[in-house]
Amino acid sequence: MGHSHQSSRSFGVNRHELQLCRGLEHLLSVIFAVIFLLVTLLVILRYLFSTTILGGNEVTVQLFIYTTALGAAVGVARGDHITVDTFVNYLPARLRHWLDIINLAIVGVLNAFLLKYSIDWISVVGGNENAVTHLPEGLVQVAMPIGCALAVLFCITRIIFKLADQSAATQ
Repeated sequence: MGHSHQSSRSFGVNRHELQLCRGLEHLLSVIFAVIFLLVTLLVILRYLFSTTILGGNEVTVQLFIYTTALGAAVGVARGDHITVDTFVNYLPARLRHWLDIINLAIVGVLNAFLLKYSIDWISVVGGNENAVTHLPEGLVQVAMPIGCALAVLFCITRIIFKLADQSAATQ
């Protein structure tokens, strides 16, 4: 009875993780579409009309920073974080299972450190104003701690799911 309760709880967490991941994917799609449209518009304005949108290039770079930070977290949730699995694929399933957990723990710890240091960094330079857009730099820099916090969350949930998967752990 306790095992099925744990499974239903894991399923609920898994459902929320999937919803968060899908929401981030949709947000990333919108940001990429905005970047594409903005770059296209900037090229047309520059080469056909010899003009530009003041701050357009800066906004493109700022949006790209968000796609990088959020995309890295989505990669962790999907299990697409950086791995070299050429030799790992030849290992027994049980050993691969435990190596995946260790890998997720390392990625989570790395992102936890990056989260802490990025917050420290923003507290020092985040109040500076962008010279062109006149927006506080912290609005862009906050992408890093957001992405790191999400990556840590996804690492924790992935580890929980892997630990709960007794079939892979005992093979």
